Amino acid sequence: MQDLVNLEAMAKAYSPSSMAPDFAKIIFEYESLSALASQRHQSRKIGYGDSPDEKIILFEAKSPTPPPLLIFIHGGYWQELSASDSCFPALQCVREGISYAAIDYTLAPHASLVTIVWQCIRAVRTLCAFYRRQHPGARIVITGSSAGAHLAAMLLASLDDIDAPLQGAVLLSGVYDLQPLVGTYINDKLGLDAQGALRLSPLFLPMTAKVPVVVCWGESETGAFKRQSRDYAARIGANGRSASVYEVAGRNHFDIVFDLCNPATRLGRDTFQLLRGTP
Repeated sequence: MQDLVNLEAMAKAYSPSSMAPDFAKIIFEYESLSALASQRHQSRKIGYGDSPDEKIILFEAKSPTPPPLLIFIHGGYWQELSASDSCFPALQCVREGISYAAIDYTLAPHASLVTIVWQCIRAVRTLCAFYRRQHPGARIVITGSSAGAHLAAMLLASLDDIDAPLQGAVLLSGVYDLQPLVGTYINDKLGLDAQGALRLSPLFLPMTAKVPVVVCWGESETGAFKRQSRDYAARIGANGRSASVYEVAGRNHFDIVFDLCNPATRLGRDTFQLLRGTP
């Protein structure tokens, strides 16, 4: 009985919707704003593998100088959402002269988490090579939200400056130690055991990408998500990397993404500074 109580408490600790009762409305806003972005701005799809899921949606900004590129990996606990639902930041990015790309990957249980990580690695390698051919010298920054922040952090532990040159990373409300998820409903479609969860936890992996990182989370988040972000930021510092770490007031696990490319917010300004290379 005690084990059951502990698992229920752990599941609640890692349930972001428990702190965001209006999360369904926010997800609907993702979808509607993404549809608007696709109507207003031309995009192209770039394949990085044989599966229909292995594609990137790219919105290219027009600029006399090489426009920087923001690459976004969506969340949904590796089981929900898509690149098509994640096009909305392009509305602000393109207006600011910044290109934007959203990565699709195969959702669990149709792919293991190991496969999903490798899909994201291939996607970023493919996109960086393509974009740098079109825009030599362009700055490229990786970002992700929730499970997407985990995947972006896994890329920081898998890529180096030659493999896929990046100039920064912005991680929103991520989960960086997967071990607490084993035994909860979140793991039902992932099928992780304790060893697999440890191997796929960026909190315990060295960073090979030598880039500055922004680690942040919403004010209305569970303590588990806040603690994981602080722990990962400490790990970055221990690896000798630069990290900007803070809580975003008035935001939750889902709507924090709306600040990502909004220059009126601290998060938006930090993202654009990484993209433009400005102090």
